[in-house]
Order: sequence, then C-alpha cells, then structure tokens
Amino acid sequence: MFGGIHKVPTTCPHCGFVQNEPRGLISTYCRGCGGHYSVAPTEQAPPPRPHVRPALAERLRETLHLQRKRRIACHSCGCKVAVPVHAETASVCPSCGTTIHLHDITIHGHVTRPVHTRGTIHVGREGYLNAMRVACGNAIVEGRIAGRVTCEGTLRLRGEGVCRAQISTRRLIIDRGAELRFPFTIYADEVLIRGLVEADVHCAGSLHIGRTGSLEGDVEARAMLVDKGASYAGDVQVHADVMRPECEAADEPDVRALPGWHAPRLAFG
Repeated sequence: MFGGIHKVPTTCPHCGFVQNEPRGLISTYCRGCGGHYSVAPTEQAPPPRPHVRPALAERLRETLHLQRKRRIACHSCGCKVAVPVHAETASVCPSCGTTIHLHDITIHGHVTRPVHTRGTIHVGREGYLNAMRVACGNAIVEGRIAGRVTCEGTLRLRGEGVCRAQISTRRLIIDRGAELRFPFTIYADEVLIRGLVEADVHCAGSLHIGRTGSLEGDVEARAMLVDKGASYAGDVQVHADVMRPECEAADEPDVRALPGWHAPRLAFG
C-alpha cells in the first residue's frame, strides 16, 4: 500500500524462521517458535582516522632539527649572536671569544662582583648588588642596586631612597609604592612610572607617568603621557631626534642634589 511501513526480512536465530519486520525495529518474537530475539544491527567500530601529515614547516624542523633562535648582544664587544630561545647555559661570541652567560641569577645577600648574563637578575628585598658593571637581559630589583647597569629588556625597580645606578635599558618600570631618587641620568627606550621618582630622564620612546606616579626632574623624550592624578615638575623637551646611546652612558661623578629632596632613609644605594 502506498505510504505503508517499509519492512525488511529478519531470521530467527533459534529456528531459522524468516519474517518481515519494520526497519529500525530493536527486537521481536518469532512467529514460528515464539522465541524472542534482537533484530537491531550490531554497532560497528568507527573507521580509523586517516593519518594527517604534519605541516611542511614542522616536517622541515623535525628533519633538519632547526630551533627558534633569538639574538643577544655580547656584553664585551656588542656583537649580535643568535642563540636558541630555550638555551640556559652559555654561548661564545664569534667576534671576541667572550663567554656569554644565559642563566638566571637570584641575589639575596651582598654581592660586589660584576654580573654578566643575558638571563634575568632578581635582587630580593634583602639583597644588595653593588658592582662596577651589571649587564643582563631582564632585571627585577626589590632590594638595592648600584653601579653601571645595562639591561637589554625590562628593568623593574622597587624600594625607596637613593639609587646610585647608572641605568641604560630598553624598558624601565618603577613600581607603585617606590620612592626613588636617581643622581644619574636615566637612559631608556620606554619608561613607565607608578611610584615617586626624582631623576633626569632621557627617553628615546614614550615616557608614561601612571595615576599613582610622580616625577620631578628634566625630561627629554619623543613622547610623554601623564595620567589623571599623576604629577610632574621639571623641564620637558619633546622631539623626534631623541636616541638612546648604543654604548654605555658616560660616568657622571658629580652627584647633584635636586632641590626639595628630603629623604632621611637612604637605604637603596
């Protein structure tokens, strides 16, 4: 009959009697022997997923054992050296033969020896790094630091008092709660100030004073941004020709006292 239920033949497993049953039926009773049996199709395992070949770049990397690399500068001659991103030991400068250390350093005591590494230096709250020469990739200073500091990445400072460090860094961050005075000019590509700072700043990029920050001193920068609630006092020169010197900043032996500075605690440097 037109529009009727479509049926398919099923075979009783007990007596072999064949009878027609609707398609999709789960179980039924045999009309020959009266036995009950299942007519639902057995589940079949899903076909195996086809093997997907890795991307061409990944296959080449596995074949040639290539690794991602980063470029670091030799702290002795300034030559750029390519090293693996995850390297943590050391490398040798092909120009001057100087060993370039890549490991991280943590300081909790008083250290006076020069520190050269392209890793991260962490000076704890009780730490004091007082060296003639400090070269690093990144640095976090919660305690005290003094000397000539050159940082390829980010230098983050906390604490209070006088910081007797000659700083040249790509990015400088003064954290909230810090109260620092710098007798030497700060050289940086980017500066972010969230604490209280008294210093002269030479910024090759943007100088940003956050809403909790305060800066007193002369500024030479390409751009300057002062958030609402922040304060600034000093002379500003904003122009496009500001460049951070590639070499180390010249020594500034004369520590001049900035006007209006009163700090009974000189615990930083």
